[in-house]
Amino acid sequence: MANEAKKSRKLLYVSVLAYFVFLVAMFPINIAYQLVNPKGLPVQVMAVSGTLWDGEVVIKHSMTGQVRLNWQLSPLGLLLGQVNSQFEVKGAQLEGKGGLSVGLISGDLELSHVSAYINSALINKPLRSQRVTMTGDVELNDSTIVFNWKDKKTSIAQGRLVWMGGEVSYPKGRKSKNADLPMLVVDLSTDKGELLAQVNTEDGLAVAQANLKTDGWGSVAVQKRMVDLLGEPWSNKASPDSTIFELSEKLF
Repeated sequence: MANEAKKSRKLLYVSVLAYFVFLVAMFPINIAYQLVNPKGLPVQVMAVSGTLWDGEVVIKHSMTGQVRLNWQLSPLGLLLGQVNSQFEVKGAQLEGKGGLSVGLISGDLELSHVSAYINSALINKPLRSQRVTMTGDVELNDSTIVFNWKDKKTSIAQGRLVWMGGEVSYPKGRKSKNADLPMLVVDLSTDKGELLAQVNTEDGLAVAQANLKTDGWGSVAVQKRMVDLLGEPWSNKASPDSTIFELSEKLF
């Protein structure tokens, strides 16, 4: 009898929890947004529709313009302590889709099979303050990254970011200089918990590397080959694979 009573209580708790999750998930998100009425958001919320389970929001920002985001949550993941979702982003100058998973217990943050496209016009907006402009769009192809916010380690990193190449304008003293660069490819990988990004030409020649260490430090190293592509003079004693510039910064 005691065991049956315990089983009944557990079943009751699970049923109540499932019912509560169902109510929250199916609650109209536009009503929830009006009730919360958040202030000071960095974007302007134009429209909200659907539910927490399957919703859509339209936002507007001075940099991106109007962007539509929709998502679908997986109910099974919640029972396992995970928030699993599929998302899609669409705007005039960018679009993307993929999966997002947050492990509430494990601490894993996973972006899976993400593909995206960013127009050069959008990329140039933050660059103009540095007197830099570029042509050529950027594509992210089927990329997956798993980062654990507890131990700050990247366990999985795979995928490719491609810049189509084109004309680049950059400051040189008080003047600006132009150069035509070829397609550049960024391959993602991981080593001992570090996130690595290797930048190569289409022919596989290295021009730069970047990494994110487990202690929160990020670094970028540029090789002489990049200077050669820009047509800038440099010492002939340095080989194309020599690192001529390196920058490190504490990110978290």
